[in-house]
Amino acid sequence: MDDGAGTPGPTSIAVFLDEQAEPLSTYRPPATFQLDTTKLEDGDHVLRVRATDAMGNVGQRRIPFTVSNGPGITVTGIRAGSSVHGILDINLNAFSGEEPFDPERAESHAPIPVWTWVMCAMVAAWALWYGLEFFQTPAEFANTPTYAANPALAAAAEPASGSVALHGPTFSGKGAVAGFDYEASGTSAYAANCMSCHGAGGAGVAGTFPALVGDPVVTDSNPRQQIITLLKGLQGKAIAGKSFAAAMPSFSELSDQDIAAIVDHERTSWGNHAPIITPGDVKRVR
Repeated sequence: MDDGAGTPGPTSIAVFLDEQAEPLSTYRPPATFQLDTTKLEDGDHVLRVRATDAMGNVGQRRIPFTVSNGPGITVTGIRAGSSVHGILDINLNAFSGEEPFDPERAESHAPIPVWTWVMCAMVAAWALWYGLEFFQTPAEFANTPTYAANPALAAAAEPASGSVALHGPTFSGKGAVAGFDYEASGTSAYAANCMSCHGAGGAGVAGTFPALVGDPVVTDSNPRQQIITLLKGLQGKAIAGKSFAAAMPSFSELSDQDIAAIVDHERTSWGNHAPIITPGDVKRVR
């Protein structure tokens, strides 16, 4: 090319679409070019730009792009590259941006992936655990065994083994000690807090609530573990090689006098013979 003054002419630019041999148009740079994608089929296309300078040197650039003017299409029941057999139920749907929203059409008919169900189950399990672990007991039920403080949380606050010890010749074995008479309230305190599970005769319920009759903790000469069990609750521990479904709630809301009365009642009833305690022993363990 020559501009008539003996010097090379300017560069020219030709614009091609896909693999068409003829250009859409040719320009002298710089130029502005408009591409009307509404006249193209939806799908993948390539814009090719070829520039030729006055010396005949050619530069090319390919720009892939995707046209998506038509309605969106969803296909469920078959996936690209999948191996299939038999009869397939394939669901088809299409939406245009100009259409009003239709909830029934928008609802997907695809099965929910297994990982989604697993994730939902994990979240539900966590929410259930969190609610049980940290639920604040209503004030009107706070002093009942069923809604007592969570045993797991109470156990976390239990002093290290051996950090609390009973001191002195506390246990007389005579039904009363140091001015404390467990018989005055032991029967009623046991009936109000323990009898519904362990029974009036301390026999418990097989597989659910352990018997107190002859229980090694109840009959132990050292009552510390029995006091801890009443204060902190107990769950999941095998007793005499047997497991029990129900959890022992915490009775930490009871006074030292009531805890001592229950302990002494259990240690001296139904044929049990073990040293009794005083409220001071409960206070030291608490």
